[in-house]
Amino acid sequence: MPVILSYHGAGGKAKALANLWRESTEQSMILVIPDASPSRVDGKCSLVWRQIGRGADTWKDLAQNDSCSGGQWTDDLRFTQVLLDKFQQERQSNAFFALGFSNGGDFIYQLLLTRQLAERFSGFAVAGAGMTERKRNASKQESNLDGFTLNQTIKRPFLFQMGTEDKKNIPLAVVAKAVDENPACQPVRSARHVMECFYFTHLSKSVGVYDMPTIRSITRDWLVRFNNANTQRHESLYPNLGAGPAPADQTITVREDYFEQGTESAAVAVLTTLDGGHDWPGWGGNRAPCPSRNCDINLLSEIIQFWRAHAGMLLPLP
Repeated sequence: MPVILSYHGAGGKAKALANLWRESTEQSMILVIPDASPSRVDGKCSLVWRQIGRGADTWKDLAQNDSCSGGQWTDDLRFTQVLLDKFQQERQSNAFFALGFSNGGDFIYQLLLTRQLAERFSGFAVAGAGMTERKRNASKQESNLDGFTLNQTIKRPFLFQMGTEDKKNIPLAVVAKAVDENPACQPVRSARHVMECFYFTHLSKSVGVYDMPTIRSITRDWLVRFNNANTQRHESLYPNLGAGPAPADQTITVREDYFEQGTESAAVAVLTTLDGGHDWPGWGGNRAPCPSRNCDINLLSEIIQFWRAHAGMLLPLP
């Protein structure tokens, strides 16, 4: 019987994801929706999943003690291991899947990068979060943590969704570095001055001065390379299911599929929500009226179908 672990966003609680699953549960699966522990980030205690990112720049930083809830920053990885062990021992489960939203989605990338966790999952899915610069750097560094090593070879089917109006789609580290290194932007006089200077600053030698690679495109390209997926993508457009009386859907959803090629490969699906913000597509249903204004798709259904098609998920009826 498949076991699905769902990780909520920063400051949220398990109840938020439980409400999402309420309309999408299927028979013969086990849902595990844990709460994060308070952890110190940016000088305050917040409900976040501990990982490489804000609060921990490198693998080494994960060994630090947590002054909010005690223990170490590796405890969320160990907590996940304990959950997997429990269901494997008590339910004889071996088909594990994980999804996350926002900070919970960031944690999914941490699971993929950690060999001892990646090898135990069959598939992953993320909404509202991409591969940050810290995680991309960590994917090139050997881990010196006790019990956790870098995953460089294990491929897992991965579905990734992001809205074009999501602030997490902005590559802040890339923008800040380019502006800092542009003499024309110095000295900094105001936020407006920085933004105006940013317009005329090259972010990469491979793009024009007005072009900006986004976290969405950076993450897509990283996942396709990491999973050794076929770069010949298949594109599709979802129908406008949210059309109707106000509040109606305001978005368009485009899908890119990169299929597996051989045994040392895994599929990648990228769902881009045009004009979509930092929310979960279809959380209010995917028919008008559409309270989220983002309801062309039911993202949970898309994830389950992706796992069925590419990650071996079986849902036997009782």
